[in-house]
Amino acid sequence: MKFVELNLSGKSLRSIKNYGYEEATEVQERTIPKIMEGKDLIVRSQTGTGKTAAFAIGLMERMAAGRIRKALVLVPTRELAVQVSKEMNGLSQVHQLRVYAVYGGTSISTQMKELKKHHDVIVATPGRLLDVIQRRRTDLSQFNAVVLDEADRMLDMGFQRDVLAILDQMPSGRQSLLFSATVDAGIKKISSRYIPDAELITIGEMVRVSTVKEDAIEVRYKDRFSKLKELLGSHKKMKILVFARTKRGVMGLKKRLEKEGFCGIGMLQGNMPQTRRLKVLKSFQQNELTILIATNVASRGLHIEDVGLIINYDEAEDKETHLHRIGRTGRMGREGKVINLISKDKPLQTGPSRKNFRMRQGFRRRRPRK
Repeated sequence: MKFVELNLSGKSLRSIKNYGYEEATEVQERTIPKIMEGKDLIVRSQTGTGKTAAFAIGLMERMAAGRIRKALVLVPTRELAVQVSKEMNGLSQVHQLRVYAVYGGTSISTQMKELKKHHDVIVATPGRLLDVIQRRRTDLSQFNAVVLDEADRMLDMGFQRDVLAILDQMPSGRQSLLFSATVDAGIKKISSRYIPDAELITIGEMVRVSTVKEDAIEVRYKDRFSKLKELLGSHKKMKILVFARTKRGVMGLKKRLEKEGFCGIGMLQGNMPQTRRLKVLKSFQQNELTILIATNVASRGLHIEDVGLIINYDEAEDKETHLHRIGRTGRMGREGKVINLISKDKPLQTGPSRKNFRMRQGFRRRRPRK
């Protein structure tokens, strides 16, 4: 369906065209008209389906019509906050709406100064938003629309208490939109309490998209790094995302590959400062880096153009995480490729070694008497 068929205003159509969108995805086609009607929605849709544009377009139409004063968008991660605010700013240029992102890892004083200005939409991570509220820099009673984006991941990351505290401070009668890849018990609990009359919209199942080709390579555990080098060498013209399970594993892989002469490598893991993480993402998006090694922090919500190959160096913990990982490629109809390294002889995780255990307990090795 063309956006012009959705009965959008002329300003919205010009904004969408300027941003480069022409045809609506399924989630946009099914949700934008309902958002414009003011309905509360729970939308189950996996990442990469265009949901950010769906709620962005719907909200800006409501704002243009004077039915929404201010809107709050809650997201689980800093990177997603930046990404969502950027897309919403781009899509609302003709409307001249002001969208601002509030997230941790950067100066809170700078954000509080910026919040003194008028903003139509605040995109925020729960923890930082509560910090700002406690400092009396934001009054949630002025927001009569809220979006919970990647809601299942927010709960997985332990933000349930923060999310509930934020929703408790928002006015009754607000429009509420919840987007989630899964609708589990935690999501149902929030929806029954805060969005009891919401309409559920399901966009497909959590499956691998048809444009993604997925292969598995069985390799001995000790030979995984050699196989990784071989794969990187044979896909030099592709933008490649490599998933490892732990932060230490990510750092170790980057160091070993650089030692082997590979260039253009970045890493993304939870302990990195926010400014550095954003710099790495920007460099990867702009092809200054061609290989990105990451933990599951990059498995959801991040829209990175033209990722041609996903390599699961470490297998995902579960099917859902795996599907989120491989959803970073083959997006919006493009072709993608996934290679999973499978090691049946992987050693069991039996806990810390005796030596490390003794060191952590403060034991000292006795020196032999002379």
